[in-house]
Amino acid sequence: MGVMLSGCMKTVHLKDLVVVEGFGIDSREDKVGITVQTLNTATVTNGESPKGNITLNTDDKGDTIVDAVAMLSKKFSKNLFFGQNKIIIFGREVAETDFEKNLDYFLRSSDSRPDVAVCLSDSTAKEILESKENDAHIPSENIVSLLKTGQDSGVGAYVLTNELLNMYSDKTTDIYLPVIKKEKDSDSVQLKGIGLFNKNRLVYVTDDEETMGFLFISGKIKDCTVQFVDGELGHVGVEVSHMKIKKSVKIIDGNINFQACVTARIMIDEVEKGIITSLDEEKIKRICTGTENEITRLCQKAFAACVDNNSDALRVGEYLAKDSPKSYDKLSDEWDTYFKTVKPLISVNTQIKKISDNTQLD
Repeated sequence: MGVMLSGCMKTVHLKDLVVVEGFGIDSREDKVGITVQTLNTATVTNGESPKGNITLNTDDKGDTIVDAVAMLSKKFSKNLFFGQNKIIIFGREVAETDFEKNLDYFLRSSDSRPDVAVCLSDSTAKEILESKENDAHIPSENIVSLLKTGQDSGVGAYVLTNELLNMYSDKTTDIYLPVIKKEKDSDSVQLKGIGLFNKNRLVYVTDDEETMGFLFISGKIKDCTVQFVDGELGHVGVEVSHMKIKKSVKIIDGNINFQACVTARIMIDEVEKGIITSLDEEKIKRICTGTENEITRLCQKAFAACVDNNSDALRVGEYLAKDSPKSYDKLSDEWDTYFKTVKPLISVNTQIKKISDNTQLD
């Protein structure tokens, strides 16, 4: 492999560096423990197509992340190269206790890049990185793909370092990050909600319904499945796509109102009692109304989870600053107190574009 890294400094050959693909941070015996998933260059430079996992996981600890990285460099007898890093994983204990202290490294380090995925482990970052992901070439790549797909379909989140640092630096916004866990009796990981922060400390992890509602309000979903029960039609499943959302904050009679207007197209996927292609106009209208009510319920549940845990991860304060700067100036210094009083006003409007994959409505 004839790869060289060059710039203002002298040329450095890849063989003289340890290429990091995944980076995990844990609390370990009153120290900062780090785990790096590195590219095993021996498996990709032998002239043959690599088979199975081509990475190695190595860990060490230090008083700070910088110290731990230095210890690893000594262990490898090479410098770590973060230019190909795919993901940063924080262990749950770090997120609940020392998150801000460890986040400072990514604010100041030259190793930090704006386009690296960030997530939390429900246990330790080391456990996640040691997952073989069904013997994928680079397990950390698979985990990033899981995060992206999860957000698109409404079951997880996908946050990059630049977005994380923007949330961290905003006066009223609280951080949110996707949470993943190791599957039982399996060698892969799965999504487990969204971690909500208050004052840069993890305080709550959303359940499946709160996760979907959070992503609806955030406008992150590309397409997802929504299910509900109708008194006449039984269990109904619809595919939701082409979603758009408009958000604003209004001060009405002294009350802070967060308005979120969702519009989307739906395709009927399943109707327990009836044949999809024979639905009449009245039943189609019932399905639209049922879908709108269900999305509204999910959004309200997600908003309640944020308020109950005093986490403005939905950036209500930012919309207040945009829509009512004078009110923001008065309230932002005590936003923790005022955020608890915000009233959500959720409205949803859906339009059926298809009633099945084979039937297009005019």
